[in-house]
Amino acid sequence: MKKAFAMLVLTSFSSMACYNTHIVPQEEFRKLQSRDAIPRDPKLRDKLTKEEISALENRGETESVLVSSVKGDKLTVGRESALYVRSQGGRRYPITPFNFSMVSSQLVASDRDTLLALDDLQSLEIDELSVGKTAALAGAGVAAAIGLIVVIVISAGKKTFTE
Repeated sequence: MKKAFAMLVLTSFSSMACYNTHIVPQEEFRKLQSRDAIPRDPKLRDKLTKEEISALENRGETESVLVSSVKGDKLTVGRESALYVRSQGGRRYPITPFNFSMVSSQLVASDRDTLLALDDLQSLEIDELSVGKTAALAGAGVAAAIGLIVVIVISAGKKTFTE
């Protein structure tokens, strides 16, 4: 039983991580659409040069796209990046990078069965792993474990053998 509990604690710590959420303007988020949607998006065509649109259309499967957040942070988005859209009601919907469309008045992410009106979106978000926060969380977990071991050792007392 103790081993199972210890494994559960270790597993929960190893799967935890801290993320920074960046809000991205719609013009930047549109760059992360599928390659098929890029040439059909009139708002994107109005904002980007022909060279930029061509680069987005011809990107490789493993290529990343650079976008800017509302605060001006530069973010590199790849296939493994965590994208979300938040509705006016506050619900957060996961979106797969390079596999959605914002061509019409709706955001369509067929792989996730998501269909949302663009007017109903509160924010467009990218989560980025925070190495510093995650390291601090792991350090706090290790310190707590060491502290617990020290308390157990101190409070255990002496072991005596009697016959």
